[in-house]
Amino acid sequence: MNINMDQLIRLRHWLHAHPEVSRQEVETANHMRCFLEEHAKPDSIIPLGGAGFAAIYEGYSSGKTVLIRCELDALPIHEINDDLAYRSLYDGVGHKCGHDGHMTILAGLALTLADRPRQGRVVLLFQPDEETGSGARLCCGHKNLEPIQPDYVFALHNLPGFAAGEVICKAGIFASEVKYVAVTMSGKEAHSAQPETGSSPSIALAELTLKARDIQAKYDHPDAYALIVPVYNQMGVQASGICPAQGEVHFTLRSAQGLTVEKMWQELTACAADLAETHGLDIDFEIREEFSATSNGQLGFDMIRQATQMTGHSFTCLDRPFRWGEDFGEFTKLYEGAMFGLGAGETRPDLHNPDYDFPDEILKDGIAVFAAIIEIATTQS
Repeated sequence: MNINMDQLIRLRHWLHAHPEVSRQEVETANHMRCFLEEHAKPDSIIPLGGAGFAAIYEGYSSGKTVLIRCELDALPIHEINDDLAYRSLYDGVGHKCGHDGHMTILAGLALTLADRPRQGRVVLLFQPDEETGSGARLCCGHKNLEPIQPDYVFALHNLPGFAAGEVICKAGIFASEVKYVAVTMSGKEAHSAQPETGSSPSIALAELTLKARDIQAKYDHPDAYALIVPVYNQMGVQASGICPAQGEVHFTLRSAQGLTVEKMWQELTACAADLAETHGLDIDFEIREEFSATSNGQLGFDMIRQATQMTGHSFTCLDRPFRWGEDFGEFTKLYEGAMFGLGAGETRPDLHNPDYDFPDEILKDGIAVFAAIIEIATTQS
């Protein structure tokens, strides 16, 4: 591949320094569109809701349509890499999931497509709002995607803890189903010297948090994990004389099996309702985010494995899904395809850590594997 890697690294560093959280990726998307228009002009660029867009490259002859997706958004995590010349310019926001690297890989892939694919059609999709689970649904349901109708869809995610450039995949469930929920309980304020004259949610919410562990234990076992994790709680005001009237606790529920997540949620809501009634409280439930499990098709998995053989990359077949969620599952529910992991280095900080930084040295690996997948997929009979 005749690609200017220095140019791509400069792009990745700019993206890293200018992160934008979900639903606010306007500057990021504009920068990527400008890069494509200047260095690898597509046949067309179509909007897909929010900041999302797709760049389309038509081949010289007819063939399959292959869609490759990356993500535009960063995380509300403050970067602590003070030694980086390209560290985040924005307090409290950082590319701590490596989406800056994913976008740059697709930019490099675009450079390989600048003279057009030999066959078929390639769609490079720059998706907003992955971190909150709604971006893929937004793009999949957009009227502009309907005419494209990809035959195959693919994506990758960088993975610290694996050797740099290693490809990691499995058929079937690759990433877990996740539900992020909020439980709010409301009662009546009272003087903290006379709590019996009011109704506080403090004990009920504490009991619910403990009960969540029991529900998790019921479904969690060695061959099929389940998790219910409290991630946020808030109650009352900072005043010694006020017994609070309102409080809330948030949980993430996750498992490789969507049915398990639903069963845990049903039990958690039933328990919360019983506690609220016992303590004389009103209760409200809110599902704030949902990630469908990402399920890899057998054919998509086979293409990824074949691509690693073509490019000489090491390939590892997972024996169980990852615990994290990924909204790419919205695409694989509709189209044949798969997601794979790309090793980011065995000693690199973990994803969502404040010191994480995508390694520039694996950009070429992601580009090469995707290019091989495109060659395989566009020529399928």
